[in-house]
Amino acid sequence: MAKAQDKPKERHWRRLLREREHSGESVNGFCRQRRIPVHQFYWWQRQLRMRDADVQPSSDHSDFVPVRVPVNWPTMEVVHPGGCVVRISAGIDPQSLQAVLQALNAAEA
Repeated sequence: MAKAQDKPKERHWRRLLREREHSGESVNGFCRQRRIPVHQFYWWQRQLRMRDADVQPSSDHSDFVPVRVPVNWPTMEVVHPGGCVVRISAGIDPQSLQAVLQALNAAEA
């Protein structure tokens, strides 16, 4: 749970996250207008989700599960626990996707 000294910051970021969600703007556009570093936005988004779920970050990535995607699916998005969004086109080679996800995991460590 949040420390007592984090409460004002937490309220501030919860308000910003709600504003962005209701604005319909992209995260990049929202952050650019408000001069907020995008990485900071995603960091707070992740922290608050974990606090809400009362979950601690895991280094073993055991929360990943196998997913079967229909062959005719044109694109899909995967939201990485670090906040990055990976857009996947139909027909991607599984080894390439695995390499991208491993790179994201390594960048988080």
